[in-house]
Amino acid sequence: MVQLTVAIPTLRRWGFLQKTLPSLLDNDLITYVVISDETGEDVKQIQASSYGTHPKLRLSTNNEILGMYRNKRRCLELAPTEWVAVLDSDNVFPEAFFETIMDELNTKADRDTIYASAHIVRLFLKTGESEERTGHFSGNRINKDNWNATLQTRAWNFLLNDGNWIGHKTLLDAWPLNIPESKIKATDSLMIVRNAVLAGFTYYVVPDLKYIHTVHDDSEWIKTEQMSSFLLATTTWTI
Repeated sequence: MVQLTVAIPTLRRWGFLQKTLPSLLDNDLITYVVISDETGEDVKQIQASSYGTHPKLRLSTNNEILGMYRNKRRCLELAPTEWVAVLDSDNVFPEAFFETIMDELNTKADRDTIYASAHIVRLFLKTGESEERTGHFSGNRINKDNWNATLQTRAWNFLLNDGNWIGHKTLLDAWPLNIPESKIKATDSLMIVRNAVLAGFTYYVVPDLKYIHTVHDDSEWIKTEQMSSFLLATTTWTI
C-alpha cells in the first residue's frame, strides 16, 4: 500500500488551515501532514490548537521567506513518504479527492507521472459563484510530445498553473533551486509543471479527481494579478 504525505506551503493562512487540518489529520488514507510555514505564524497557531501534537503532523518554519516556488519545493523535501500531495492552504479537498488518488496510486503508481485534477472548481468566496473550466482535459497525459499543443487549448492556464498535484519525491531533481521570485510571481505552478515535463515526467489529468479552488482578496494571484498576467502572456512557455 502506498503511503501519502499531504504537504502544505503556508503564509498567514490560519483562517483556512483551522478548517481543513482536522479533516486531513483524521483521514486514514493520509500518513503524514507537513506544514512548511514561511514566517512561523501559522505553526504557532497550530501548536496552540487541540491537534497541535497530532502524531501525523510535521511542522516546519523556514529560516527565510522562500516564495511560493521554493516553499513548494521545500514541502517535497520535508515529506517523510515517497509520494506527496503538494496542496495549497486555501483550497478545499473533499474526502473523495484522496480516495480517488489513492485508488490510482495503489493500482498503477508511476514515479514518472504527476497526478492532477481534471475538475478544478473555482469558488468566489465573496459572491458564492463557482465555475469549472478544466473538465475537457480529463484523461489527458501531457508530455514533451504534446505540451505545445496543450498550450493552444482553451483554459490551459487554469489546468497547469493551479497547482495541487500528487507526485514522487524524485521530482526534486527536476526543479531548479534558485529561480528568482520576481521571474515567477503567481506562475510558480506552471514553472514547476514545465520543468517536470522537460525532465521527462508526464502530467496526467485524473478524470474523477476534483477539488475547490477558492478565490479571495488575500490570494497570491489576486495580489500579484497584473504582474502574473504579464508573465503568463509574455513568457515563452513552449518547449
